[in-house]
Amino acid sequence: MLASLRFRILLAVAIALLSASLIGAILARNSAERLAQNLQDQNLRAMAFGFFSSVTASQGSWVTPEELAGFIPADVDQYFYRLLGPKGSYISGYNFVQVPVEDDAKPGVPYFATWVDGSGETYRGISLRAFLEQPEEPGWVTLQVAQSTRGMQRLVAEQMQSYFLTAGLISIGSLLSAVLILSTIFRPLSRLTRSVERRSSEDLSPIQQPVPVEVRPLKNRLNALLEQVQTEQEAKPRLVSNVAHQLRTPLTTIRLRSDLALNAEDPSDHLTALDREARRAGTLASQLVHLESVLEVEDLKPVELVGLLQGLVEDWHAPCRQAGVTLGFVASVESALILGNAALIEEVLSNLLDNALAHADASAVTVTVDALGFTVADNGKGVGEAELNQIFERFYSGDSAQGGGHGLGLSIVREFANRMQAEARAWVAEGLHLSLRFKPATL
Repeated sequence: MLASLRFRILLAVAIALLSASLIGAILARNSAERLAQNLQDQNLRAMAFGFFSSVTASQGSWVTPEELAGFIPADVDQYFYRLLGPKGSYISGYNFVQVPVEDDAKPGVPYFATWVDGSGETYRGISLRAFLEQPEEPGWVTLQVAQSTRGMQRLVAEQMQSYFLTAGLISIGSLLSAVLILSTIFRPLSRLTRSVERRSSEDLSPIQQPVPVEVRPLKNRLNALLEQVQTEQEAKPRLVSNVAHQLRTPLTTIRLRSDLALNAEDPSDHLTALDREARRAGTLASQLVHLESVLEVEDLKPVELVGLLQGLVEDWHAPCRQAGVTLGFVASVESALILGNAALIEEVLSNLLDNALAHADASAVTVTVDALGFTVADNGKGVGEAELNQIFERFYSGDSAQGGGHGLGLSIVREFANRMQAEARAWVAEGLHLSLRFKPATL
């Protein structure tokens, strides 16, 4: 199920909603606790000041515990009080009410505190000092009023219940909205998938189904692939026909030479010709294998072109001397870092030099390297202007071709250049010039 992009998006949305809900719950609880405590503190403050107001209204006479109990309402979260006289003597109330107060408490200033009694009950209380003109014993008295925090906790619980209900509804609504949105987003892809699935293997026509702008690059890429496959399928019969045609001559020659060698008194000449034709067929097969091999773009790496080509040219000096051709190497830069593949560059240079030796009828060949590529130039007879656009085609052998070639060497050059994202060009200037231009490499 994790392979489903839709499920992974929904899972990410669910995790984000859960995380947001948990963070919101923490913030909501803190806010609810502050609000509930502020409300309780206001009630405690009003209760304490109301008590002193009643004492003042009674002209300073002490109220009895019964009267005080009647003044402070008794509900589920009952208020408890303790009244201390000027010298800290007990006057009335509950002794367990002992609100922690600082030693330097100021008269008339309420002090709030939370504490836990011996039974484990949590209380919130207020302590307030005031000077009363008592007829019998005037002086400072302290009133402490307390209330359990159960009411505050109930209020917080109600607030959290409301929060979780709201958060749950929002999360469910968000997930349902995400499902609907994803269904809308993926609907064009689903239609495109069904359209491709309904096609037969022979149907390589472009996809005409309208798609949104966001899906259009995918559609264009699919159409490009279909066009490429169709082109390759159309080229396959032609390739097979060309291969059969090209192999027919050396195979026929091999068969005839074999018959002649079997019947000849001295078969050496026939065996030499037989070896030559076998090598020719092998070369053709090797070139076809090169053309059909695959190199992905990610195999391309930075290549130092000057050093690579200089070493390859050194290896070709002996074959060139044997053919009576002078091979030169010129580098206009000390280093040329390009994006390519060393093995393919070696094959390209080998095919270019082999083509120059076999078909150019030249006395000199020069390999020139610059910052973005190299050129192989000969001083031979060149080709006609009309042939320049055809020499890179498979199995093309021009009127000026010599040596019985197969017309695959330059086709390999162009194919390998394309795989390296390079450009192969040809022009005539006192002979044939063949050049490859690469993309610069960045380290």
